[in-house]
Amino acid sequence: MKKIVLVFTILAFYSCNQSLEDKIVGKWNFENVDSQILDLSELRYKNSSLSNLLGSSFYETNYLFFQKEKSYKGVLGVYNGIYTDGNWSFNENDSIVSFTENRITKPFLKIKSVSDKELRFSVVSKHPTLDNLMEFVFVKENQELNNSKFDYTQKQFNLWRKSPDEPEDLNQISKRVKQCLEYSVTYLKYNLEQKKSSVSLKEISFLPINFYDNGIQLKDPDELQKWDNVFFSNVDALNGREIIKQIIKTDFSLPEDKSGLELDIYILEEIKNRIK
Repeated sequence: MKKIVLVFTILAFYSCNQSLEDKIVGKWNFENVDSQILDLSELRYKNSSLSNLLGSSFYETNYLFFQKEKSYKGVLGVYNGIYTDGNWSFNENDSIVSFTENRITKPFLKIKSVSDKELRFSVVSKHPTLDNLMEFVFVKENQELNNSKFDYTQKQFNLWRKSPDEPEDLNQISKRVKQCLEYSVTYLKYNLEQKKSSVSLKEISFLPINFYDNGIQLKDPDELQKWDNVFFSNVDALNGREIIKQIIKTDFSLPEDKSGLELDIYILEEIKNRIK
């Protein structure tokens, strides 16, 4: 009993003596925003910065992944977000975290508080009013991504997040669909590797697919808001959905004796491999 008490005492002492910089390290997922702004819907998405919109419910898949060696990865932005990676630094004097990407360093967030479970910060912007009115809440996720070959936060699996600047032809749309499926398969394989009892599907909710215990079903065209955002236009998004639809309509036998998660992985991989 004394040994157990001693262990907890040491852990508590270590936690209390961790620097703020050390506490930041880890993967943090967007939870919510404490805001005094009553109507975010009045903001115009195309003319507003990421800082202005981060509190929207459209940002449920946003995360920040701070690593010990001062590199970071993250997804920030509306719907499927913008993938970003680089290096981070922390200034103890003003509690500001700066990001360096493509050799450009910019202050990004000001830490309000951080614990083992929760990170609160405001975004450093050119609009002091927003800084004062909006405080963002991210929660820590216990991930072992650095030791997994299925690290879905790597850049190679997130190329689909960069939206095209012009309409794409069928080959380009097919490539984008395959990238989406590869990311989704990698995410699910990571969770299978970790033997998780339950798996959140919000990270792949952008797919035009509903998942069930015994298979999948295509979403209706009016349920494709997140899928639309992956492409240049609604027309391109519908063409991407049609590619998946035509494959599902072909001879598609499902293996037996697989868990729901294993079945989802099999189906998505099969669709990806059949896309020309």
